[in-house]
Amino acid sequence: MMKPIRTSCGRLSSPPLQKDRKPAPTAERGQALILMTISFLALLAFVGLVTDVGMLYLTYGQLKRAVDAAAVAASNDFKRGESLSRLTDASQEMMNFHNVDPADLNLSVFICDSNGDGLRDDVDPDGVPPWTGLTPEFYDKCPDTGAGDAPRKLVWVDATQKAPVYFLQLFGVTSVPLRTFSIAEAATVDVVIVIDTSESMGSDTVCDPNCTIGYTNPDDFDPSACNAANTCYPLADAKAAAKALVDTLYDGYDRVAVVNFDYFATAHPITNSITGDPENLSLNLGNDNALPDGDAYSAIDSIALHDDAPAARLWWRAGQNAILGKFNPVNPEDRDGDGFDADPALPCTMDPDAYGWADDGIPGNYTPTTPCDDDDHLDAYDWNLDGVYTAADEAGIQDYINTHGHPASPVSTCTGCGMRTASAILRQFGRPDSVWVIVFLSDGVANLSDTPATSSTIPDVFPNGFCGGNLDSSFWSTVCIDTAPSNPRYCVDTDSTTCPPGSSWVSTSPPYSVEDYARDMTDEAALLKSGNPNEPLGNDIAIYSIALGQAAGSSFGSAMLRYMAAVGDDNDRTTDPCAGLPATQNCGQYYYAPSGPALIPIFEDIASRIFTRITQ
Repeated sequence: MMKPIRTSCGRLSSPPLQKDRKPAPTAERGQALILMTISFLALLAFVGLVTDVGMLYLTYGQLKRAVDAAAVAASNDFKRGESLSRLTDASQEMMNFHNVDPADLNLSVFICDSNGDGLRDDVDPDGVPPWTGLTPEFYDKCPDTGAGDAPRKLVWVDATQKAPVYFLQLFGVTSVPLRTFSIAEAATVDVVIVIDTSESMGSDTVCDPNCTIGYTNPDDFDPSACNAANTCYPLADAKAAAKALVDTLYDGYDRVAVVNFDYFATAHPITNSITGDPENLSLNLGNDNALPDGDAYSAIDSIALHDDAPAARLWWRAGQNAILGKFNPVNPEDRDGDGFDADPALPCTMDPDAYGWADDGIPGNYTPTTPCDDDDHLDAYDWNLDGVYTAADEAGIQDYINTHGHPASPVSTCTGCGMRTASAILRQFGRPDSVWVIVFLSDGVANLSDTPATSSTIPDVFPNGFCGGNLDSSFWSTVCIDTAPSNPRYCVDTDSTTCPPGSSWVSTSPPYSVEDYARDMTDEAALLKSGNPNEPLGNDIAIYSIALGQAAGSSFGSAMLRYMAAVGDDNDRTTDPCAGLPATQNCGQYYYAPSGPALIPIFEDIASRIFTRITQ
């Protein structure tokens, strides 16, 4: 209800009625409609463009992932020496796997040296596709091998895909070309293959009908015949597996050295088949696929089974001597552990009636079956098994010593020697930009270490290495084997503050053992993480260890090989993928081979795990 308004005259009146406004002109309403239409079209275009850009972004991401995978696939083939056409096929297969339509794809694959002349290929003259040479970007990445740069296994995969659009089709644009590339590198590899050649690596050698040449010969196993015919098993299987590993490497890029160990370790020089560089004699590859007589094959073929001195012929084995059944297994002629045949603190009276024989300590009681070790004769063995000691026995021992270059030791598994030699080769010859790998195979427990005669790093106070140093050595009765290798671990560092965490520092051996030495050589090779900041560290070396038969049958034999794999897996001794698992189970970088024929697939698996990476 309208409220009355009082006037000056006191009379009430109603407010005047307002006239109706005129409607807006038609032109103004048309302008608003146009603006709304333009705004709607702009919004629609924005949504359409966002949709197309989003689809292009998703397509590019899929293309990039596919190209990265294709580059890795191609580089995996490249490290096996496949042709450029095979690398292209592998790349295309991977693109198909990632659902990239080949009809909409332009794929190019390059390597630095496609014609195999040892020189970097030329750059494309205009730098735009289709390329008739290397793309400018890849050309700059490839090493200038003509100027002395080391070759690298680089693969460039370049892909351009026609990505469909939707909104832009309104303007006649049906697709947008998306281009991406990836460089993958099958890292150059420097590999040292280490093979145990102790006499037990002939334990599967077949006997003749009378078993006079087979391993089970109770008197002595002479491996000369099976070495000549390459029929010493399982060593022959190990050599075949090593050749299979060599076949996966790429001549001109990868390099390999071969080490065998028994009483000591031996490195086999492999001449560089590409350049003939005399400074690289210890670490280069002659691939049998490229050379009829590949140097790597020749080095592997030259490995021979060690001929252990016949332990069954030791006079001391019967325990009939003054040291209560113990003998020095590193040098049986050395009864007091000082490194020499002469043992003045353990004299014996010579029997005037028999050459090289003495009495048993009882005056007037001469027993020809109880030798006493003359300081002037090599008389630890009844070498010719005739039951008496004569000059012929000494001649046989001397001939053995001359042939093998060491005292007539009946033990021959110097595990630490093999690891020390392998890591020394990589430190001296390994290339800084390559992957360093040690593949270590053994079938037995460590029973020797280096001695001052085999390594300058061993102090002269340990003439027999770490197999004890005197007649009280408990290791002499166990033939140098440490039957409790981790209880505890011992350290003989000059400074006790540099010892591994949890180890016990000692100044003599025993109790520091050949097992402790092998662990220390493993740490020196590959340990990069330690709870003791003062402990010297090693190098970034990947270690793959293989326990063959007998080694895995012994808990402390496999323990050493699993320690190698644990350190070589991530350079940390405290992380062990094999913890709690049985010795016969493959785990981490540790493998178990029940017999020689099982080695081939193991070496092939190791080869498949060699490093490949995306570099760009």
